[in-house]
Amino acid sequence: MARTPKITNEEILAAARQVFLEQGIGASTLAIAEKAGISEASIFKRFRTKQALFLAAMGIAEMPQWVKVLMNQTPTAEIKSELTEICQQMLAFYQEVLPRVMMMMVQGNTPYPPQFPPQLPPPPVRDSQLLAQFLDRAIAQGHLRSIDSLTIGHMITGSITNYVITKNVLSKLSFPLPFAKREPLEPEAFIHNLIETLWSGIAPNR
Repeated sequence: MARTPKITNEEILAAARQVFLEQGIGASTLAIAEKAGISEASIFKRFRTKQALFLAAMGIAEMPQWVKVLMNQTPTAEIKSELTEICQQMLAFYQEVLPRVMMMMVQGNTPYPPQFPPQLPPPPVRDSQLLAQFLDRAIAQGHLRSIDSLTIGHMITGSITNYVITKNVLSKLSFPLPFAKREPLEPEAFIHNLIETLWSGIAPNR
């Protein structure tokens, strides 16, 4: 009796990602199984539903490690450096995930916003809330002045997602925009400027 070929979850997700990007969220799990060279039943032994497979393939099924750290991170007097590092990690996450979702949205192959199960909020919602909680802890310890933490959380998350979307769109244009006077900043410079701009409004009163 022939053995079922061994395949890792990562290999299944790579096949699923390619099929979803080509065919959208309506792609069949049979097509994904054929792409991966396994049976359709083998997929559902690893992933309970097609939605779970889709979210995992797009890279948004589970909280990244940096988010898990942020949930319980204790701010220190080095809050400015800590915010910079958090924003750099957030930017790297969205640089990986957003272009995939955008590609499917442009093709009309996925609803907007993508549907998330109740226990898994969309990443921008999650990240704005977790940032606000982190900022609240910093305020309580006197590392930041009293501010509306959720507004700052939205400002940071919105700025980062907008940066990724804009840079992704501009990279695909084959013609210059008449009103674009500057090239987009490189990621490190963007995060530096973002934190410096916000800092004057959130720095602790000394």
